Amino acid sequence: MKRLFCAAGLALLVTTPAALAAAPDCAAAKTQADLATCTAKDAASADAALNAVYKVLSERLAPTDQQRLRDAQRAWIPFRDKECAFRTQPYADGSVYSSLVETCKTDLTKARLAQLQHQLQCPEGDLSCVPQTAAVKPATAAPASQNDRRPCVQSAGKAKSDQYVSQCIQVSPATNPPCNGENACSMMIDEIKRGCAMIGNNDPPAFCSAYKD
Repeated sequence: MKRLFCAAGLALLVTTPAALAAAPDCAAAKTQADLATCTAKDAASADAALNAVYKVLSERLAPTDQQRLRDAQRAWIPFRDKECAFRTQPYADGSVYSSLVETCKTDLTKARLAQLQHQLQCPEGDLSCVPQTAAVKPATAAPASQNDRRPCVQSAGKAKSDQYVSQCIQVSPATNPPCNGENACSMMIDEIKRGCAMIGNNDPPAFCSAYKD
């Protein structure tokens, strides 16, 4: 799974004020350099989200189903790369080529993310989903201190951090959500609350009930 998870490290880097100041406005990016930066950032964010949901889903499956999921994901990665090569190769000589490749990979990664999220959120009896054997308990309380700005993996532990990451990814409306364990738990909790509030009564995930004020 090295290829699957290698991109996640890019999204787990803590953003510094200097980096924020130098980051281009992706909504108004016009130069090729800015476009390349923005597409690479989007690709890294999509990879990180996919890796997090894949990990949570895998942990809920029986061993034989885990292996099948692993095999499917290993087959999907080269499919994504070859599909993007097919779509973009006619433009390989152009300066925009690398951005086209990254955009294609991001689109296919987001589509795969939606597939795994569907598996993760399936209601009981849905025959399009693989049965889950280990349900994750919903978070019922925030970390001891909302002012703790340490990475969530340090302040709350890896298991709880991974739970917040998964829930954050499932409901966040942000293009680049703050859903990773290197951010403070409070940051992810705020994003989960915001996402759940925006969903409202329109079929929210069950865990949203734990975040109502």
